Amino acid sequence: MARLAGIVETVVVAVLWAAVAVGLAALALTIPVFTTATSQWLDVPTSAGLSTAETLRLSGAVRSLVSDRRFDPLPAEYRGHPAFDAQAVSHLMDVRAVIGGARVATGAAAALLAIWVGWRVGRRRWARLRSGMIAGGWLTLGAVLLAAATAVMDFETFFAWFHGLLFKSGTWTFPEDSLLIRLFPERFWVTAGLAWGAIAALTAVVLLVAVRQVPGARGQESDRLQEQDV
Repeated sequence: MARLAGIVETVVVAVLWAAVAVGLAALALTIPVFTTATSQWLDVPTSAGLSTAETLRLSGAVRSLVSDRRFDPLPAEYRGHPAFDAQAVSHLMDVRAVIGGARVATGAAAALLAIWVGWRVGRRRWARLRSGMIAGGWLTLGAVLLAAATAVMDFETFFAWFHGLLFKSGTWTFPEDSLLIRLFPERFWVTAGLAWGAIAALTAVVLLVAVRQVPGARGQESDRLQEQDV
């Protein structure tokens, strides 16, 4: 019974570690410097038919709407041409809700992990601490590799499937010449996906390396006795 409880604990903790790693990696992409640097690196202004200043201002306004507490309304027209219509704004507000939910979920997972780590460290149950960290690191790496393999095989299908999980059908597709698509073309999202995978994988590697700093059971308590203590 104690062994089964230990396995369940390790699985739950691994999921929490993975949720924190994946969530932090996704939220890192909402910082202003990512949008600014990526747009310039991919030369989005040229393909969008806008100046660099215009591109950064408009894409920055979109980023602000979906991720910042305060934001300015997006223009319905820009330089006499359609800009962000009601459908685009509605979709971006849906994105804002998803990002807000991700913040809450990541924060909740981090809080639960902090409590668990404090509990295990306080009781000096190093074997359980190590097993949870190792499982979390490998689960995160597995999730990143699975997502990468799926995206490489067919990015458009993966992109559509991912959006289908989060948004209602028909609310997230726009004409190729719309301002929203011109500011955030497919190559932008490919780069974002790569950045997300790299950050999440790096977090997992750091977690696996950090396991080495956890005291060993020898000379303190046997792993067998730790496994019996649920």
